[in-house]
Amino acid sequence: MATFVPAARVDRIRESPSVAAAQRVRELKAQGREILDLTVGEPDFDTPDNIKSAAITAINTGQTKYTAVNGIPALREAIATRAASRTGIQYADNQITVGGGAKQVIFLALMATVEAGVEVIVPAPYWVSYPDMVLAHDGTPVIVQCEESDNFLLTPHALADAITPNTKWVILNAPGNPTGSVYTREQLQAIAEVIEANPHVSVLVDEIYDEINFGDAPITSLLEVAPHLRDQVLVTNGVSKSHAMTGWRLGYGLGNSGLIGAINKLQGQSSSCPSSISQAAAVEALTGDQSFLTESVRSYRLRRDLSARLLGAVPGLEPSCRRVRSTCSSTAPP
Repeated sequence: MATFVPAARVDRIRESPSVAAAQRVRELKAQGREILDLTVGEPDFDTPDNIKSAAITAINTGQTKYTAVNGIPALREAIATRAASRTGIQYADNQITVGGGAKQVIFLALMATVEAGVEVIVPAPYWVSYPDMVLAHDGTPVIVQCEESDNFLLTPHALADAITPNTKWVILNAPGNPTGSVYTREQLQAIAEVIEANPHVSVLVDEIYDEINFGDAPITSLLEVAPHLRDQVLVTNGVSKSHAMTGWRLGYGLGNSGLIGAINKLQGQSSSCPSSISQAAAVEALTGDQSFLTESVRSYRLRRDLSARLLGAVPGLEPSCRRVRSTCSSTAPP
């Protein structure tokens, strides 16, 4: 039997640690073990009934064919409307891409822009997939450590120090995974000033957790404070976390029409288009009854408070949400 030799890009990357851990949990549960699964960012709520009904209707009415690469018109309209309500920025059809999860959109964006010699700044702590996605496309991830004293957030000074002539992207994940940290308007304005001074650098903004907010005010987006940078910013988001739809695999991106065109070209030659049924469900998620968001976030907050209290009672442990301001601590634990 011939020995399989993978391409170099496969050897450069690791298997996703969170995916591997989640699979191990499934195996242990199948053996009858009781496991508390904290491996992946997956809501334990079921997808809301109104969203499931929209998907069933789509199936029953024959919406089961290929769609445009960048999604059905109703979904693009829903995405554009949501973006405009958050940032005031109007996006045209050719500035919107829809993919099989925000993860695919990020991967294709890096595929479209990263090659040997290109650097991507990844603030740490980070979501496990960012560096490996960069490596998969021959790029160099530049890890910038963000200190607890800075609320695990990227400071403008650290960003400026990390930028070189080879820097293509800085990844800005807020609310952050795994820290939950969020940026204030002032912090985002300071980062925007660094980006404005380095026009060769773009910002990949991952806002997949933006609806899971424990504070009183909505989470601020970079483009709210710096709309003039819209051509340098790719915003990625989806319905996985907000509406408990991880398995539906539906995400989207908004940005420069040239970049979006390249992403759509790559998707057209890979998966052709996102699932038509998932798109119909996502339209309902973005435009229908939003009471699930309020109810689920209330539950998450209670769990956060309980976890912080229990962990804080363990000698030698002190949850960061008791010491620094973040999504984790927007509401102080009881």
